[in-house]
Amino acid sequence: MEIWRVNSFTDQPFTGNPAGVVPDADSLSDESMQLIAAELNDVSETAFICRPSVDDADIRLRYFTSTTEVDLCGHATIAALYTLAWLGRQKGRDETRIVRAQTPVGVLELGLRFAGDELQEAVMEQLAPEHAPAPGAKFAAEVLGLPESALAADLGVACASTGIWACFVPLNDVSHLARLQIRHDWIQALWPENDELSGVYAFAFIDESTTQGRFFSLPRYGIPEDPVTGTASGALGGYLIANGRMPKSGVLTARQGFEMGRGGQVMVAQNPNGRMRIGGHAVPIFRGELMV
Repeated sequence: MEIWRVNSFTDQPFTGNPAGVVPDADSLSDESMQLIAAELNDVSETAFICRPSVDDADIRLRYFTSTTEVDLCGHATIAALYTLAWLGRQKGRDETRIVRAQTPVGVLELGLRFAGDELQEAVMEQLAPEHAPAPGAKFAAEVLGLPESALAADLGVACASTGIWACFVPLNDVSHLARLQIRHDWIQALWPENDELSGVYAFAFIDESTTQGRFFSLPRYGIPEDPVTGTASGALGGYLIANGRMPKSGVLTARQGFEMGRGGQVMVAQNPNGRMRIGGHAVPIFRGELMV
């Protein structure tokens, strides 16, 4: 069985967010998918591409971390789209090809933008943003290991989702990101009643259209820190829209992973239908055979 490792949200090898991709996963059981994802133990998620079970989808995508299946994963989706193009299963010429993917959160519209016959960008539609206050907002600075003075005064701590819930903590200077001393066991304190909370995203503005952030997962996901998080970036866009801070151009550049030495960036916007959209590049790292 063929398996790939792909770095998403970057055009440079050894940066961005690594994902596993299994292009032909129909024969695999849930248990096998989980074992394969765990074998790629330094990769946050692995995407398994299957035939859809609904009529209005072209493919089905499932996502596993090393410990559990998750509903949605942005960087693994981008990696899967690029892999399909590299395999010649998605082709185009000076056009954007649409692929409809069945996911645990519903059928989502994905795009592959070709310049000539080369894939230039993959785009993922996410759900329309939902917003909620963070009941444990008063613990945000302590969760991050920062003084209260590091938090931005003009934006509040709050939660948002475009398929996966995350808590967003705005900082008043990007330099604070390098000083974080995250307390993983305390992340759930930001919203104790929400079992679907995935983690905390601390960020600061670099300019009015660019942010830089870090994302930390709850311990049960087995991902202490995610380099460049597509689902959280989409939700960040939703959070900024709710707070009137989305760039005037309508496009946000969300930088992430630089403090880890794996910097990358996600382009974030809102579609006319109200759903969020993320996009980026990817580079292949290796392809091989899974010997099972």
